[in-house]
Amino acid sequence: MSYLWKVSCVNTTGKLAKGMEVEVVKNGSNSKPNIKEIAVEIKKKYGIDLINGCSLSNFSFELKK
Repeated sequence: MSYLWKVSCVNTTGKLAKGMEVEVVKNGSNSKPNIKEIAVEIKKKYGIDLINGCSLSNFSFELKK
């Protein structure tokens, strides 16, 4: 089963601005996306690399149904 997460930036961090959003699809697990999964989607959508030390606390998560 696949789960779709909407991940939103809640703090401006490096080139990542508050309010930027990505969607992360997780297969076989409904756990929140990890920082590497988020970084991949941000790179795809915005062409931005996350800064070192960026943590999950910079994001909000919503499991889409």
